[in-house]
Amino acid sequence: MKKMYRIGSGLLCAGVLCYSLIPSEGLKYLWKRRSRRKSKTYGTEKRLYLTFDDGPSREYTGQLLNLLKQYQIKASFFVVAEFARENEELIKKMREEGHLIGIHSIRHENALFRGRKFVRRDMKEAVLTMEKMGCKIHYYRPPWGHLNLWTLYYLRRMNLNLTFWDVMAHDWSAKETEATIERKLLKRVFPGAVICLHDGRGEAGAPMRTIEALKRALPILIKQGYSFERMDVYEG
Repeated sequence: MKKMYRIGSGLLCAGVLCYSLIPSEGLKYLWKRRSRRKSKTYGTEKRLYLTFDDGPSREYTGQLLNLLKQYQIKASFFVVAEFARENEELIKKMREEGHLIGIHSIRHENALFRGRKFVRRDMKEAVLTMEKMGCKIHYYRPPWGHLNLWTLYYLRRMNLNLTFWDVMAHDWSAKETEATIERKLLKRVFPGAVICLHDGRGEAGAPMRTIEALKRALPILIKQGYSFERMDVYEG
């Protein structure tokens, strides 16, 4: 009986690994490895891809858009569709100012151990919500970078590009300050890097710290010769 239990537990663990953990972590690893390899080959092209998750936020996203406009930077926003529905004027502003809009689920729920029905509903409802606002969606970033085999199936079926990141500053955490976020960004970027920051959610007003850090980091990066592009010109 114990032997059968151990076999059953082992099969269950193997199933979970193959269904979600290996695809999630394996694809993130391959993304970052490819980015580093590309950076060594095309290191003279000092492009960065600035991306934001978890918005739009009525309190913070407008301030961020004003900052990006000041430096004529086009970014990519992976929006939570439910928040977008509540802040349609911010989505309109993103579009008018030339930013790319992708989806980051409907309610920012983790798909790691979810089944087919959840994944299908989550992705389709998010796309439909944004299309009603005039956004043609081609890019998807899963919350926390967690996905499963059904996510990959619907990505292909819906013709969406899976997007991860290369650089993160943990800007959602209450432990981070404006200075630590700035320091991590400046230390971790490299030519061709996709930067993941947050304009919504987070702990203790986290997006405001991100905005203040960017006010200090962006002029430095520009002075170093970096330019900023949307994800639709990214060549992985």
